[in-house]
Amino acid sequence: MPRLFVLGSSGWIPTLARQTVAHMIETRRGLIFLDCGSGIARLHDPLFQEMLKRHQRALVLLSHWHHDHIEGLAALPFFLGHMEVTLAGPGPEISGEKAADILARFGGAPLLPKPLPDWSELFSGGFNIVDLRPGKQNIGGEKVEVIVQPHTHPSVGLRVRDVAYITDTAERSESAAFAKGAALLLHDAWLDNEGAAEDGPNALVHASGSGAARVARAAEAKHLVLTHLNPAYDVARLERMFLAAAAIHPATQLASDMATFSFTGGDEAPTPTAAEPTESDAG
Repeated sequence: MPRLFVLGSSGWIPTLARQTVAHMIETRRGLIFLDCGSGIARLHDPLFQEMLKRHQRALVLLSHWHHDHIEGLAALPFFLGHMEVTLAGPGPEISGEKAADILARFGGAPLLPKPLPDWSELFSGGFNIVDLRPGKQNIGGEKVEVIVQPHTHPSVGLRVRDVAYITDTAERSESAAFAKGAALLLHDAWLDNEGAAEDGPNALVHASGSGAARVARAAEAKHLVLTHLNPAYDVARLERMFLAAAAIHPATQLASDMATFSFTGGDEAPTPTAAEPTESDAG
């Protein structure tokens, strides 16, 4: 049974409680990462150290190129150096450039010893960069579906292993159609109802917790996890946002770093195995 681990649940900047967005799915054939923010640092945990030893293949899927979704890339050779790694990000049809060309600007002297596309020798199993395009595709042996989303720069929604991942976009009916029947929906929840009512620029490019719940309800998703949380919100505000969302879609949980979900593609809903956020989760 696949398991999903929340490595980072914050947007924009890491806090003492939450690293920036990164999620990992463990399957029998390898690991799948949904975004690669600073949450990758959670792989230091002994639980993950043992898990990494069990696998030889990893697929890293990027929703877009903003820093909080890619700042963990520099750590991949440290954690995944013994693996065959495929890295896929929005390509020419979405971003106007090849993923490798965009990533070439990520490193190189004096920022890194060499540009990221030249990292093949750092992974004993090989390293490959792939362009994501709209629609269904096979990447690194996994069936991946991609939908283009409006954001300050285009982002993409991702669907793999019956997990739908929608981040950095507003509440959209297209997202509900894309996530139809998903066992697990991870959805952007940058805003609460108060923040959404302000109707500022963030409301055009991010969703509220309640908006995410409406998407999950329309999609008939088995379970909803609110992620990409606003680091400016304290625990009480996040709790109010969660309660408002749960009133719309009861099978909802607020993401917390190190939370774990087991799920199947059938009628069995994912089962959260981590505790709810505590007061130490304050932004």
